[in-house]
Amino acid sequence: MSKIENLFYNGQFLACYEAAKQNKDVQEDKIAERLIQLFAQYEYDKFPVVTKKVVQSVERSNELYGEFDEVEEIRSIKEEEPFSLRIKQLEKDATEAEEEQKAQSFFVQGQLFLMAHHYDESVHCLIHAVKHNPNKAVFYGIAGQTMNRFNWSPFEAMIYIERAIELDPENARWYWNKALILTQLYKDLQQELFLEGALIALESATEYCREDQKSLKNGIDTTVENMKEYLFN
Repeated sequence: MSKIENLFYNGQFLACYEAAKQNKDVQEDKIAERLIQLFAQYEYDKFPVVTKKVVQSVERSNELYGEFDEVEEIRSIKEEEPFSLRIKQLEKDATEAEEEQKAQSFFVQGQLFLMAHHYDESVHCLIHAVKHNPNKAVFYGIAGQTMNRFNWSPFEAMIYIERAIELDPENARWYWNKALILTQLYKDLQQELFLEGALIALESATEYCREDQKSLKNGIDTTVENMKEYLFN
């Protein structure tokens, strides 16, 4: 298998896109061109670029990150007027604050929309969070996870997970989501190589899942059990 194909079936679509564009092997021209055309549909050229290295947030045992604290604080407001004022401030921050605060505002709005079952609006906000702060793995990872959860194309969701792994390579959640997306690609396209990639991702998810992450571990274990359905059929 060529390097381009290996990257593709392993779910490294951004890396695959770059390799396809730089391909100089005439034997790989056809597959490179097909993949370039595929990825161009999802505007990979416009995907945010990391601008600096930052310390990444660590997932807590309750499956949340520090970036979720503001969401919980807003949800705890019971009176209508203070709640309304807080939302107005959140919306103001999204347009007038510094870039990192804009990103946090969009991330919080994305979670609030998600909880209100406005899924498209949620993903829209999470995408904007990444655009305003392209350096946080949690913004990419939660965006990709939400996209996958609500049936966005795997070719859209995976690049967010891929970047989350690049920035935070020992986070079990991102590998778990990678496995879920690769499994969906296997079901959609009936290519067993996607299943192999999913199994490798699950191994990493299991390896990096901490003992205190019991809820996440249950999710990973369930996916491992479900995988047996495909392996032994």
